Amino acid sequence: MASSTWFVNLFSKVLYIPDTKDKGDYIVVLGGGIDEYSGSVEVGKHTLRRLYKGYLLYKSKPRKIVVTGGVVSKGIPEAFVMKDVLISFGVPEEDVIVEDKARNTFQNAQYTHSIIGDRPITLVTSVTHMKRSLLSFRKFFKEVYHIQSDVPLDFRNAFLDYIPTYRAFYTFCNIVYELVGILQYAIFKS
Repeated sequence: MASSTWFVNLFSKVLYIPDTKDKGDYIVVLGGGIDEYSGSVEVGKHTLRRLYKGYLLYKSKPRKIVVTGGVVSKGIPEAFVMKDVLISFGVPEEDVIVEDKARNTFQNAQYTHSIIGDRPITLVTSVTHMKRSLLSFRKFFKEVYHIQSDVPLDFRNAFLDYIPTYRAFYTFCNIVYELVGILQYAIFKS
């Protein structure tokens, strides 16, 4: 069950929060991982989707974009890679603010606040990550608007959606990870 698309799609609904309007003075894009292999560094798929959504918001209403993400295990801060991607999309370097110290979602909020203060923000992250992110960012910001960047799974109610897949299992693991994170937040950071 945990690896079939129909079940995981249904299970993912516990984390879904409808998007708000984009009224932030700043766009804040949370890192979602970078891939490092044999000395090569690339933006991870979740991060790329978040950056693209942030870029679309920027195009419709230009303002500063904060990219936030430090070194999680080893290597370089993901915020530097994120900045390079936004510049390659055409965002001027002076419109990208880098926060490169955060190692978790709570620190993303804390360190972003220390850079820009309590200003209205539009938070960009994944559907499965948004609920936990809002718990953190609302501790530091009075006005948090939010736009989700990607869906957990592509469910089309077709035959193949009822057969177990690695992608559905991967998404199931991400959902469980987020639920554990929300529980941890409720216990230790309230």
